[in-house]
Amino acid sequence: MPIFYGSNPQRFNKPIRRYYYSWSEMRRKLLRSDQVVALKDYPLHNEHVLKIYFRVFNTKHGKILPSCPVIHKSRGVPFSLGRDRHSKDYNRALENFLKSHPKVQYFLIDGNHKSTAAALAGQRIPSLILESDGDVKKAKRMIKSDELFGVFRLGNTLQGEIDLLAKHFRKNFGKKPAFYTVAEKTKLLVRNRKVPKYMFAVRSGRK
Repeated sequence: MPIFYGSNPQRFNKPIRRYYYSWSEMRRKLLRSDQVVALKDYPLHNEHVLKIYFRVFNTKHGKILPSCPVIHKSRGVPFSLGRDRHSKDYNRALENFLKSHPKVQYFLIDGNHKSTAAALAGQRIPSLILESDGDVKKAKRMIKSDELFGVFRLGNTLQGEIDLLAKHFRKNFGKKPAFYTVAEKTKLLVRNRKVPKYMFAVRSGRK
């Protein structure tokens, strides 16, 4: 039986196919910052971590870092299942955001500092694509072996991750903008001087 996530499966979501990958078959990609929806943790919590990641990306060694886990929007969009006015406003805002950002393909699960550092340095974001419940379980094992790290809250299923995303976005829905890409978030951080000044010059002129 097909499994859908969110409140509007016909428009954005597709049935989950049950794939089972070996450890090495989990897909990795280098993503542009305008392809990824950022988390709403603003400003960033740890400037020292940002500085370390920025130095790595600015010297073009970002591939050595553990990847940022992401979910493709075809696997599910974090709509609210509620029927109250707040849920309807939230779903409408998310739907409008996706319509106005046709380049967006992925939702970030973890990696605020890493993705921002990559964008500041004009580099792509090393990403690990979670496509099944099996991938989520493997990612949890990778955290234990330090192949992934960060402030992680992985559950046991892909649906659980999408539910957590919806909870995160709904909690922060009152903060404007309601949603932004990693590229947009990075520009906002620079404009509001929420990152070290020396990063401004590096960011200047880069997409």
